[in-house]
Amino acid sequence: MTIARKILLLCLAAGVAGFFAHAAEDDQQRRRLGARHGAEGDLSVRGTVIDADRQPLAGAVVLIPPFPKSVETRTDGVFEISGIPPGRYQVEVYAPGHMDFRSELFELSADIDEFEAVLPRIPAEEIVVTATRTPRLYAEVPVKTQIIGAREIEIRQATQLAESLAYTTGLRVETNCLNCNFTQVRINGMEGKYTQILIDNSPVFGSMVGVYGLEQIPAEMINRIEVVKGGGSALYGGNAVAGVINVLTKEPHENGASLSFQQEAIDGRPFSNFGFHSSLVSPSGTTKGFLFANARNRSPVDVNGDGFSEIGKLKATSFGFNLYQDAPGVRGKLKLGVTRIVENRRGGNAFDLLPHQADIAEAVESNLTSLSLEWNQYLSARMFYNVGFSYLDAARESYYGSGQDLDAYGSTRNPLLIFSGQFNRQSRKHLLSFGVQAKSERLEDRALGYGRVIDDTYSEIGVYIQDDMRISRTLSLLAGLRVTQHSLIDQLILNPRFSFLANITPDLGWRTTLSTGFRAPQVFDEDLHITQVGGQGVVIRNAPDLKEEQSLSLSSGFDFGRQVGTHLLQVSVEGFFTVLRDAFVMEQQDSDSRENVLAFERINSPGARVAGVSLEFGLLSGSGWRINTGWTFQRSRLDEPEPDFESRQFFRTPDVYGFLQFAWENKKLADLELSLDYTGPMSVPHFAGYIEEDRLEIVEDFWVLNARFSRDIKFSDGFSARIFAGVFNLLNAFQRDLDRGPDRDAGYIYGPSKPRSFTAGFSFNF
Repeated sequence: MTIARKILLLCLAAGVAGFFAHAAEDDQQRRRLGARHGAEGDLSVRGTVIDADRQPLAGAVVLIPPFPKSVETRTDGVFEISGIPPGRYQVEVYAPGHMDFRSELFELSADIDEFEAVLPRIPAEEIVVTATRTPRLYAEVPVKTQIIGAREIEIRQATQLAESLAYTTGLRVETNCLNCNFTQVRINGMEGKYTQILIDNSPVFGSMVGVYGLEQIPAEMINRIEVVKGGGSALYGGNAVAGVINVLTKEPHENGASLSFQQEAIDGRPFSNFGFHSSLVSPSGTTKGFLFANARNRSPVDVNGDGFSEIGKLKATSFGFNLYQDAPGVRGKLKLGVTRIVENRRGGNAFDLLPHQADIAEAVESNLTSLSLEWNQYLSARMFYNVGFSYLDAARESYYGSGQDLDAYGSTRNPLLIFSGQFNRQSRKHLLSFGVQAKSERLEDRALGYGRVIDDTYSEIGVYIQDDMRISRTLSLLAGLRVTQHSLIDQLILNPRFSFLANITPDLGWRTTLSTGFRAPQVFDEDLHITQVGGQGVVIRNAPDLKEEQSLSLSSGFDFGRQVGTHLLQVSVEGFFTVLRDAFVMEQQDSDSRENVLAFERINSPGARVAGVSLEFGLLSGSGWRINTGWTFQRSRLDEPEPDFESRQFFRTPDVYGFLQFAWENKKLADLELSLDYTGPMSVPHFAGYIEEDRLEIVEDFWVLNARFSRDIKFSDGFSARIFAGVFNLLNAFQRDLDRGPDRDAGYIYGPSKPRSFTAGFSFNF
């Protein structure tokens, strides 16, 4: 035998001996673990599994390797695994429709009673209601729906609806007046009047409420927001040309309450926000109640030091409740909702004097009371219906004036009544929906000093049919037709809408929507606001021969989402194209019989086109951090130049805008969010007063950097607190060319809603 062969045999022998020795050691270790597993003094891990909105997840599977035993969470999301010897472990959690969770390795040397696992929902598994008015998995709905959850609203430290809409691709919330700061939301660059705002699927935003309503809906009443861009559904009326924003209020699932306070300093001036909400659920779970209240108080802010506010004074209170009553015997459910909002806002100067004693004042007192009643019932497993009634009584007293004008007082009343009913029948591959929606709105407006008296009643009845078809495992189709009779339009309006979804792969979906819409020649929200320009009030009137505006919209895009390990990757690309026929534009009138009036007339232009593409990217990590970004590139042009500035561009509509957001959630340390908003250059009208002649400004772009911090503190079971702080517009990228003095153009405002501001606050949950 050679020396080499002897060495090889010795190595093999050593390897075999080592193998058996290692196996014996492993066997002994397993026996020790088994003995310790049943011995006294073994440890336990107890905790809670929740989703990203901090709602408990029932039925989630929890395990701790290498032990084969697993447990499921209870209805309150609580789990407990006992009989674990000391050592280093990690917890794994699995729940359908949510990302897998694996904790970091931790040393178990004593019982753990407060373990928390947060499982973000996989977006394709979200339940949405806006497209079909029935709960459906988003992965199966042909209409693209963007969701803003309660947790996102909390992280953004939003106090009302307008702030909650941030970081949503294709949406821009802009301020349109330096005095009263009324806002509107643009979807894909189209003005606010093309967007339909819904509260629990009901279009309760009337003509008057549309002026200030985005800031009057407090965050306390919002459970989540669903955004549908473009038409896409026949259920909500043809005037949802740019899209639908559906605010879904909170339905409680367990008892609890929350009290919050937020203090903001805007350019050194205080803005206080108090909030409260409470949930009550009966022991049987058939009766539920949700109560909310909010109070806000903001001091006026003079950014450029000329003695006139750029951000007005605000004082608002709101409260309301939702009551839910299940009727198991008839498989039905009743919902009653009541909301009351009172708001006072004023901008200009001389705030310690009466409005008519100031050089400029826009003072508005709004009173809104809403009542809603909804009944849902299953007649069988495949047939169900809902009927709803909504009433909004909206009234306000106003002063829009300058030069100490005693005649600039006015009043507005805008009651709105809505009835809706929908019957649904589910077959093997079809969900057929038949419905009717009747709407009656009265508008009484008196601004005698400007010669404006409006006493109109608008009625609208829409009948629709929609078929949500699951053609195959990979192809779904949503087709609908709505027939509308509007009191201001002689003929019936037919609006067909069509959407389809092709699930090309389990990770890749293709959605396309074709829809039509219209806007009746009625008074719009901006008509009821009288902007002060050079000592005159801007009054908008409809031309006597104004016709309805009609639209045709097409959108198509791809959604890709895949979980890779503990990371979730999302990419979305969508193109959109809208053609407007007889598009509304404004034309300044040569003269008016009143010296204090600057009159504009709404006329029909030949048409307009809006085209563009939206890009979204998201990366969500199971370890708590995420990156989101969304960008819109568009071109919005009139077919012919508008009459005042001979421009074909849509005013206040940049060709590029978007955001970048980074968030990190860490229970042991804190939650952190950094965001960057970009608004590209755009064309903004600038009327004479402070400047000598009207001109169209091409304004600069803006980069707005925001940072927010928060930390949860748990005192005991059922009692916790959250502290937070943040800075908005860290680089103070505010408009630099603000008009000054009493002759300013109050409508010449663009860019960020406020200069650099600091926020701090807390909330108690019990």
